[in-house]
Amino acid sequence: MVFKTRIKRSELIFNIIILALFAVVAATQILSAYGAMCVVWDIPTGMPSPPFPADHSWFDMMTHVGTFSWVYQPSNVITWIVAFAYGFLIYFYFTKMPWKRFFIIAMVVSFLGFITGLLPAIISDTAGFTEAFDFGTPNWGRTIGNLLVMVVLVMMNFVPRFKVATKKFIEASDVSGRYVKQLILMSLFFFWLAAVSFLGTEFMRGAHVVGGINVWTTVDFQFLGGVITSVIGTSMLSTALVYSQIRPSSALIRTK
Repeated sequence: MVFKTRIKRSELIFNIIILALFAVVAATQILSAYGAMCVVWDIPTGMPSPPFPADHSWFDMMTHVGTFSWVYQPSNVITWIVAFAYGFLIYFYFTKMPWKRFFIIAMVVSFLGFITGLLPAIISDTAGFTEAFDFGTPNWGRTIGNLLVMVVLVMMNFVPRFKVATKKFIEASDVSGRYVKQLILMSLFFFWLAAVSFLGTEFMRGAHVVGGINVWTTVDFQFLGGVITSVIGTSMLSTALVYSQIRPSSALIRTK
């Protein structure tokens, strides 16, 4: 059943902000996943090797990563998954998934993003529980972002005014329901992730130079991730353009 619902401008703006929040948190997730790869999957052994100088303190600072690799590595994998899961949340939002089901899925996704950011953040800021807590690890970015999403979802589900605005947006036939619009919106999301990936590549390329040599071995993998994400966005946009040109055959149209 399609509801002919009129959306107020304030309600439309509110829902656009919600979708933008999903996209920003997704970008934070993917940047955090890229940024942690150089440490999580290339665990310092405590014995510097070329091109690192013999007294390079970075290894001393990161020895706890090896001890807690059972936390860092699964968290990094889940961070990648959650980044793209937010894209599906945006898709579900526009394809009129029943609100209760959407709420549960969104809460699970944001909670996974929150807990897999919180644990590495606490371990990092205490150097493996060997020092006093000192707030400052980049893991807090995605942790706070996912916490904000959970708070907003609870407000949307239990605060009457927000709940009405959400219901109108999801049920309005002039906002969703067209494959072309949905594919275009999803392609824009993946282009957004690709842009973040490429910008992150350049940042990481410059941030891991020691003695004139780039020591971050996963920079090429990050660039490849941006390319793959761009290809996904391009394929979705191309499919949308093809759909927009399809017209039903007159032989399939029955008249009474």
